[in-house]
Amino acid sequence: MTAAQHFTPSLPPRFAVERELGRGGMGTVLLARDRTLGRPVAIKVLTPELARALGPERFTREIRLTAQLVHPNIVPLFDSGESDGWLFYVMPFIDGPTLRTRLGGAQPLTVAEVIRIVADTAEALAYAHGMGIVHRDVKPENIFAYGGRALLADFGIATGDGTAPGGNTLTATGTIIGTVSYMSPEQASGERDLDGRADLFSLGCVAYELLSGRPPFEGPSTIAMLAALMSDHVPSVRECRPDADPALATLIERLLAKDRDARPSDAAAVLDALRPLETQSGSQRREAAGPRPVTARVWSDPPEVREAALKARELYWNAMQGGDGSRDKLLMAQVYAEKAVQLAPGSAKALAILADIVHVLMLRGFAAADETMPRVRELRMKALAADDATGEIHISLGAMFLYWEDDFDMAGTELARGVELAPDDAEGHRIYGAWLRIAGRAQEALEHMRAAVRLAPKAPFMYVGQADVLMALGRYDEAIGPLRQALRLLPRYDAALERLEMSCHRAGRHDEALDARRMLLGIRGAGADRIARLTADAAEHGWLVARENDLRRELADLVARAEREDAFEDRHTTRQVADKVLVVLAELGEWSQAMDWVERAYHRRPGRLRRVLNDLPYDHHGLARDPRYARLLRAAGIEELLS
Repeated sequence: MTAAQHFTPSLPPRFAVERELGRGGMGTVLLARDRTLGRPVAIKVLTPELARALGPERFTREIRLTAQLVHPNIVPLFDSGESDGWLFYVMPFIDGPTLRTRLGGAQPLTVAEVIRIVADTAEALAYAHGMGIVHRDVKPENIFAYGGRALLADFGIATGDGTAPGGNTLTATGTIIGTVSYMSPEQASGERDLDGRADLFSLGCVAYELLSGRPPFEGPSTIAMLAALMSDHVPSVRECRPDADPALATLIERLLAKDRDARPSDAAAVLDALRPLETQSGSQRREAAGPRPVTARVWSDPPEVREAALKARELYWNAMQGGDGSRDKLLMAQVYAEKAVQLAPGSAKALAILADIVHVLMLRGFAAADETMPRVRELRMKALAADDATGEIHISLGAMFLYWEDDFDMAGTELARGVELAPDDAEGHRIYGAWLRIAGRAQEALEHMRAAVRLAPKAPFMYVGQADVLMALGRYDEAIGPLRQALRLLPRYDAALERLEMSCHRAGRHDEALDARRMLLGIRGAGADRIARLTADAAEHGWLVARENDLRRELADLVARAEREDAFEDRHTTRQVADKVLVVLAELGEWSQAMDWVERAYHRRPGRLRRVLNDLPYDHHGLARDPRYARLLRAAGIEELLS
């Protein structure tokens, strides 16, 4: 009899167990095929001792709490259950190494890699702690290196810290859950009032081991390890890793403080300490890579044409996102672009810029679509015929294929060609960055978004594009900076405020999230009564309850609007009413209803499915718990998004 058969005497028939993945003090992890979801999964079966200590009722309540967590840096929970006294929960199978595997490699991790891993894990903890959930078992075995970032797994034994809606500390008195080598002193003592600082201690243990190659607390037995944990002083990590920045060593020392009051106050404080170190290491990597080759062609138009076209492009970049004053700026941009075309009718650059301006005037509702679109197509074709080696026209065509023609592959081809030919075009980098993000190539996308910001530092839209990629990478705390810069440039910028509220919420910065949501409601004309209700709910029940209540009010308004008009029609924007409904449902964790809208969107415009899943500010992986999700992705030929 195999270990898998021994530990799964009667799992539900939907699971076809293949092999054992690992075993620890709290249970066994099995690889299985979920016939309902149509994908491989990892199933953790708790030990009988732990199952008895928790009990089915407590286990179910804790799993229900942690199943709400959806974050790019957290491995989600799909399902849970009980079978003949065995308690189990189901997670996606991550086909990548854990940090334990990485630690066993021949080469030690670089300091830059450690900083990135710790930052990614801190982002995940900031979100979980903000939701009132403490992990309790942060260790190398529970952190995966996947897709260029760290994923924190095994929230199945997490517990509420008393701040989650309806949550409290559920674990039975006297039951110590966790792994001794990474356990905080208060957790090891069996204290019940654990908070996020217990996880920060564990994160410090992980960081120390990633740099030094060994845990900070060791011993020949559990008793010896507990004694070391309670009394031993840990030497500076710089004694074995002199290349570690002193500030990083100091942070790890603070994380490993015996007294939790001496540790950083929360995960956001850890990220504040890490960000300067990460920026420094990132700059060093870019400098080592050297300058990229520039293939831009010399602009051959006369100076007066260049001057008019560049002025048009600057105005266009600063107004294309809409908002106050955008109509006048776009009309001014059109005047300059028309002037450039009049001076040089065969200028491909001028024709491409004019086409984009006229198109956005239509999108923002400042020109009639039936009159505008034929002219936009004519201008783009004229530009292509004038000079097909002009990058701007390929960028313009790429945007058209991506957002309006639903031809994702052609969009990627055109955008890549456009950026190659016009490396100084900020909008080209931004749109190609968006394409890369939708394609699941977020690390590449980030480099293009950074280039867009460097090339157009006064354009708010570029900062939102950068924030979108950071959010897709799970780096919500880092996304806050670009979003605030966008709002400095355009204070009533709806898209920036929407993402700022989401990022602050996921980063555990609830007071800032509340401020952002109040501002967002104000610019959307929600009314003083709704803002007052949000504020009163936050004061009485806390941010999490207040946010959920307000999101449900927003959902009711959107559903009513969807009944009055075509929810799947593009109206003056690429964001449909159906998209807005989907985002709110995802924020509420109503994944079955969200999947209903995804299916409706696919049936209406099949080629738009990638954007519905990857171009809206929500994490589509939450949909994976619905059996329809895998079937739909396979039918659409984009099953790579299952990973």
